[in-house]
Amino acid sequence: MSRFPFPIPNGWFAVARTGEVATGQVVPARYFGRDLAIYRTADGEARVVDAHCPHLGAHLAHGGRVAGQLLECPFHAWRFDGVSGRCVEVPYSDAEPSAKAVVRAYPVVERFGMVFAWHHAGGAAPYIPMPEMAEFEDEDWVDPVFHEFEIATCVQEMAENNADYVHFKYVHGMETVPGGEVEYDGFVKTVTERQEFKNKEGKVYALDFVRKSHGLGLGALRLKGVMSFVSSVTPVDEENVHIRWVFVFPKSMEKFSPRMIGEFVKQVGEDVPIWENKVYVEKPLLIKGDGPIIEFRHWARQFYGEEVPASAWIPNRVKRLEGSGV
Repeated sequence: MSRFPFPIPNGWFAVARTGEVATGQVVPARYFGRDLAIYRTADGEARVVDAHCPHLGAHLAHGGRVAGQLLECPFHAWRFDGVSGRCVEVPYSDAEPSAKAVVRAYPVVERFGMVFAWHHAGGAAPYIPMPEMAEFEDEDWVDPVFHEFEIATCVQEMAENNADYVHFKYVHGMETVPGGEVEYDGFVKTVTERQEFKNKEGKVYALDFVRKSHGLGLGALRLKGVMSFVSSVTPVDEENVHIRWVFVFPKSMEKFSPRMIGEFVKQVGEDVPIWENKVYVEKPLLIKGDGPIIEFRHWARQFYGEEVPASAWIPNRVKRLEGSGV
């Protein structure tokens, strides 16, 4: 029996680091409950497609090769376009490839040193905005630092963690229960918040930050002038995720970066035993002080299903202060 009632959500998800797919290379991956082939064309463009050839089922990333802009099957050399997914060449036949000779192709954006694929259950084109963070290309900032984790949980459980303010005190040892200003604008959730940290000497200090969630699996956090951070939580299947974090710092803050990254990594380690053993409670027994969990769940519903939700074209802006109330 599944611990979670959720299918794979719709949204942008990292499926590789940029450096993991060289020009002319094809690599296998498994995300969204599917086998994928990720390749880079001769022009250097990343492409992501379902891995199995519709002809006789060969895996395109095991022995397949890149032919210019196309991906060639290792079995009979059928060639597929990575944007449309269509087979456009069959070398041993003069017949026009069948319109049914198609692999699913995923829209791709390459940013923050990662390859992002757009997943939508109904195959709709992307409608959730990708974050833009110019500091990732700024010469006055250090090169990105990556961390990765694989955890037995689902995307929504991890995203809900940020709405569960109380756990920051009892799981992560914060002095007080945090709160913040929350704004919902269609598919983007923005939290402006202050969190307290304790240094090695036991001194407590506070940091103000802005965290934007672009759907359930993609987050961008800024501590102005201190650090910027992008998190992708990519579903491997309905009960497992692959997390990729990428940090950048101003060069003036570089000496503090190991400590700050260490704090983030430490907090994930504290959450993992809970995430990997809990179940989703559809009707939680919430009390005053638990945080805006129900509000978060209402927002999260729009990221499931085959239809394009109305908020793709209708503004849905809500702004309020969220303390420790339900």
